[in-house]
Amino acid sequence: MTRPPDQECTHPESGTSRALYDCLEVPLTPGGPRLRLVVATHPATSSPPSIGVQREGMVYELFVSTLPSLAFTAKDVLDLYLHRGSFETVLADEDSEQNPDRWCSHAACGQEFWQILSQW
Repeated sequence: MTRPPDQECTHPESGTSRALYDCLEVPLTPGGPRLRLVVATHPATSSPPSIGVQREGMVYELFVSTLPSLAFTAKDVLDLYLHRGSFETVLADEDSEQNPDRWCSHAACGQEFWQILSQW
């Protein structure tokens, strides 16, 4: 790419740093609808990429969206595609930290209290 990226972001767990290019109004077909295209690039590693195409030491990932650029940044679009904008993954992490299904009380109200407390 010859121009500087519109945004840069780093994945919190893997540390992968991506340069994001936000391409607005890209025609899907010559006479068809125009869509938003977010191109994410990062240096290639020794393992082949699970998403995207590797060319000349860089990995290129394409994300197509109809989300408006004034409401959602390129990073927001990337987070939604990579499931970091959803709450399900957060809840799954909590389930692995705490086992709310185990029994810790002989009384029903004590067990209900444990389940509420473990969700915090």
